[in-house]
Amino acid sequence: MSRIILARHGRPVLDLRTRIPGHGLAGWLDIEREAPLDATSRPGVDLERLARSARHLIVSPLRRSRDSALLLAPASALVIQDPIREAALPSAFRSSWRLPPMLWAGVARAGWFCGWSPGVESFGHARDRAQRAARMLQARAEQEEGEGEGDVIVIGHGLMNALIAAQLRALGWHGPPFPSRSHWGFGTYSRARQLTQLAE
Repeated sequence: MSRIILARHGRPVLDLRTRIPGHGLAGWLDIEREAPLDATSRPGVDLERLARSARHLIVSPLRRSRDSALLLAPASALVIQDPIREAALPSAFRSSWRLPPMLWAGVARAGWFCGWSPGVESFGHARDRAQRAARMLQARAEQEEGEGEGDVIVIGHGLMNALIAAQLRALGWHGPPFPSRSHWGFGTYSRARQLTQLAE
């Protein structure tokens, strides 16, 4: 039986202490998108073992996910899938108040959940994308089962992994309601084979 592993990328190098004005959040997010991984943040041995035994790693197109996959399993073929990418944050603040960037990001995400999404996809569209991602992962897992046992490893993002997990559970997969949000954390999702398959 194949499993779907939803893992979060490693910790990127970011300045989280320097306060920024609200109107500077867009620039900070641009830096986040291109930030390299923090060399002091290493994946656990369990995730390394899972990644290296997978036939393919499915990754987000964002740098922090691609770099994490290459660190986990440098010899593996990467399958880049846009539906896995993180839901973008709105950043249309005009405020000059200077706050820690993660506080601005938290305000932006709270607004996004409440329907504020200037310049980015809405929460509803992100959920639709998570549904497409879950069905794509399910199809990949079924393909792996047809070719023999093998896990589907996803190197994605905190929020999108949570949205995908909800869709997998709706499709009958068993696993935690929320995968770990820690960098390099992961959640494992599995399901019993169809009864018709078991009867064969």
